Amino acid sequence: MTGMAEFNRETLTALLSEADGVLDRARRASLLLDAAVPLPGIRATVELPGSGGWLIPPGAVAWPEQLYALAELDRLPGTRERFRSQIAAAAVLASLREKAKGAAPGFFGRLFGGAGLEDSRRAAQELQARLADPAFGALDREVGGHLAAVEEAARHQGRGVQLHPGSHGTPGHLTAAAREAFGRAVGHPALIFTQYDAARQASVLARARALAQDPNSEPALRGRAEHLLSSLTAERAGILLRQLPVDALRTATNERLRFTGLESVGVNTVADVLEAPLGRLTQVHGIGGQTARRLKAAAETLRREAVVTHTTGIGDTPTTAAAGLVRVLAHFDQINNLDEAQRARRRRILDYAGRVPAGGGLWDAALTPDAAGWEQFSDDIAWADAHREILEPADPVRVGEETWADYLARPAHYQALLATLLDLEFEGGDDLAADVLERIRSLRLDRTHLTDLQLRGYQSFGARFTLVQEKVVLGDDMGLGKTVQALAVAAHLAAQGQRRTLVVCPASVITNWVRESRRFTDLPVYRAHGAGREEAVAAWADTGGICAITYDGARTTSLPAPDLVVVDEAHMVKNPAAARTRAVRELIDAASHALLLTGTPLENRVDEFATLVSFVAPDLVSAGMSSMSAADFRVRIAPAYLRRNQTDVLDELPEKLEQLDWIDLTPADEAHYADTVRRGSFMAMRRAAMTTPDAVPAKLERIREIVGEAEEAGRRVIIFTYFLDVLDVLEADLGHRVVGRLSGAVPPATRQSLIDALGSAPGGSVLLAQITAAGTGLNIQSASVVILVEPQVKPSIEAQAIARAHRMGQTSSVMVHRLIGDDTVDERMLEMLAGKAQLFDAYARPSESAAVHDAVDVTEGQLAEMIIAAERERLGYVS
Repeated sequence: MTGMAEFNRETLTALLSEADGVLDRARRASLLLDAAVPLPGIRATVELPGSGGWLIPPGAVAWPEQLYALAELDRLPGTRERFRSQIAAAAVLASLREKAKGAAPGFFGRLFGGAGLEDSRRAAQELQARLADPAFGALDREVGGHLAAVEEAARHQGRGVQLHPGSHGTPGHLTAAAREAFGRAVGHPALIFTQYDAARQASVLARARALAQDPNSEPALRGRAEHLLSSLTAERAGILLRQLPVDALRTATNERLRFTGLESVGVNTVADVLEAPLGRLTQVHGIGGQTARRLKAAAETLRREAVVTHTTGIGDTPTTAAAGLVRVLAHFDQINNLDEAQRARRRRILDYAGRVPAGGGLWDAALTPDAAGWEQFSDDIAWADAHREILEPADPVRVGEETWADYLARPAHYQALLATLLDLEFEGGDDLAADVLERIRSLRLDRTHLTDLQLRGYQSFGARFTLVQEKVVLGDDMGLGKTVQALAVAAHLAAQGQRRTLVVCPASVITNWVRESRRFTDLPVYRAHGAGREEAVAAWADTGGICAITYDGARTTSLPAPDLVVVDEAHMVKNPAAARTRAVRELIDAASHALLLTGTPLENRVDEFATLVSFVAPDLVSAGMSSMSAADFRVRIAPAYLRRNQTDVLDELPEKLEQLDWIDLTPADEAHYADTVRRGSFMAMRRAAMTTPDAVPAKLERIREIVGEAEEAGRRVIIFTYFLDVLDVLEADLGHRVVGRLSGAVPPATRQSLIDALGSAPGGSVLLAQITAAGTGLNIQSASVVILVEPQVKPSIEAQAIARAHRMGQTSSVMVHRLIGDDTVDERMLEMLAGKAQLFDAYARPSESAAVHDAVDVTEGQLAEMIIAAERERLGYVS
């Protein structure tokens, strides 16, 4: 043992302790190098609208334990390389340390130690030398310092992970690490973090949660409406399945199933297949258990399709679900006092209330660079805090017993309420620039002068589009309410002090404009047509309001500059050289706002639309536009042109769109009609507006317009009248458009061939029909426009005639036009047969006649006697 240094216990203990320190640092460094930071656990954060960022309430994130430690490790330059070097060196020290433990034995150890003792002392000497090496000592001290920094970072995390600097003293690089980790967890690396006081938010959302629980509130009504609509859909699916024969199951499966013999066990329809137990189906010879199950599966497939594809139309049958839904909508009508922007805000706040945890205090927010979602959220909360009434509980209301009758009188109003309540509205305007859309959506429509008008969402959008863009073309499909959109614009402008609205329209619809204006607004309404035209214009110029004038009247009358000019049937001014076009163009130029209405699809007349657009937005029109594709043209003129189709905006896809077309008789019509009244001939009075001698009757002019619109839209037309001589007039005037004439003289075998001819005819083709001969027993689904030339004595006759086109198998919505001569027998008949008039009360009390289809019918003699007397008195033929 000569030359071998000896170690006493104290020296060896100190050496081993020093080695243990190095090995411990190596162990800790190794654990850090091996650690991988998992993503934070996102437990209770709330994503803002439009991927705008996240709200982070206290405790919403489960942070990885070593987040700060590893962040500190990565911050120190070269640390991982130093750790690896120290760990490699420490690996040798571990073996030496184990051998060196025996380098300071007791007496007997020294006496009998032998070679083992020498090995221990040699290991201790080498251990001592390595620990004394200046380079290793420097490395170890550096690692120790780094470990101390890392552990200090870990202690900071023990006091809570911070996303912002502050008095907590967490270094900035550690808060930056937390932010970066959160961004990785949500998949958005470029986030902006802020902190805010959630006290106001907590107060607003607490009120919103209370409102959501209120049984009289809009959210509760929405839930009941959804449930009832689902029940109504199931009812209708059941009706449809009861009408489908069993053979319809072949369309639901590619397999060859056996159907013969099912009628022997009382299974005749798809509904019967669903309801029948398997045992009954297998009683039929040739139908085993597998086939019976396949039949059931095919029937269930049809049932699901019927439920999924059904519309949200309420219909005309007061089933339990339909009547209940109407009562919910009547309730909603009484508490519905918000406009579109307010309702959108409240619904967003109610959505926040369902997703944002309760509680105040300091919250964090991680925002995307544009921060639009955060701005919307903050603005919504501030708005709700400033308008506390928006979240106040709804007052209980009483719904009357006559809701179904009111619905039948105003079905469009209730369908609009349903679309609003269920948030089913479609706006359109997809081609508009984002800033224009934002201006339209943020505009609050002033409804001060609107009365009894529940605007659909798309109608409100159309009005606000006009107000923002000022001069536009509205090309909505037929039946979507272009008139009420124009009236909403007029009412808004009047509330802002721009009082004069001028409606330029064909003479055939001037009465309709006057009536609709008086029905839906409280503005003064003037009819500048016929005698007194100049006086009407002068009064309008003085008081403001709505003045309706014909194209010829606009050309020949001196008119003051309007604030709003509405041009109905605007395709009538498509010729720039025409005098009427020049007159209308001058009015458009003089007005601050202009609205051109036309139902002609853009795709059919690109060149004509270029002319119309040039009237309202000349900067959008350039040479060669007529050769553009319709899609490119639409994008180009989007700032001035808006069109929505029925299939886009009518979520309920109404099978029947009915309207009254008020017809203003020509002077010749009036003279002819007066003569029939003088003679006291009820039948002559009823057909007088179509049989004026030596002149074109006003009703015939309107029929020409409807048929022309139908041709533009690719629709076919069926025209019903009671009178054969009226059929003669129509057949002579419409000429080649008429594919056939159905009357009592046409044999039954020939009638179907005429119907088939209509089915293969082009749009605008017409089938003429005597209502008593073609009003029952025929399927005429190929016609989607129905014209009733005159009212019928029995409303059931009209309903049955409409049902020829409005029935299962019809794929298009049915447009029903009832032509009503203004101040004629037609109007008297409407008054006497209306649902709420005296005759309805006398002959059709709901408790007595709910199941009687002809309950509101009266005898022709009674009706004729009353109407003749009323008309003779009105025209001065009796004292």
